Amino acid sequence: GAEGEMVITNLGRICSPVIRYRTGDLIHPSSRSCACGRPFSLLEGGVIGRADDMIVVRGVNVFPSAIENVIREFPEVEEYRVETFERQAMRELKIIVEPGDQQNSTVGLAEQIAALIRQRIGLRPEVEIVAPGSLPRFELKARRFFKL
Repeated sequence: GAEGEMVITNLGRICSPVIRYRTGDLIHPSSRSCACGRPFSLLEGGVIGRADDMIVVRGVNVFPSAIENVIREFPEVEEYRVETFERQAMRELKIIVEPGDQQNSTVGLAEQIAALIRQRIGLRPEVEIVAPGSLPRFELKARRFFKL
């Protein structure tokens, strides 16, 4: 994984008597002790992603959960889709954003999202705004990350 990240093992499953190795969950462990007094390791930010979901874009490890965390900071975004593709032998990132039906202006929204992605993740994605209702909806786990 990336520097400072580890893969954890799930030991807390009551219904699974067998220890499961390499769950694929990525975490940032902390060496500081918990204020509550528990002796267990602290996980900064909880589970930050899955090793099998990661994709490398221009040398940066990108997790779908990291992109979702940024996009969900914009209440005007109703749905989104992430596409990765190769251009001139380099993997690129494109984020397609669908605003809600509210009357709020989306002027500058693409630039704001791109700037926050650059600040938090270290990439300059292409961000495209599409009309409300144009992206598919899912009842269960949404598939929003596409490798083209």
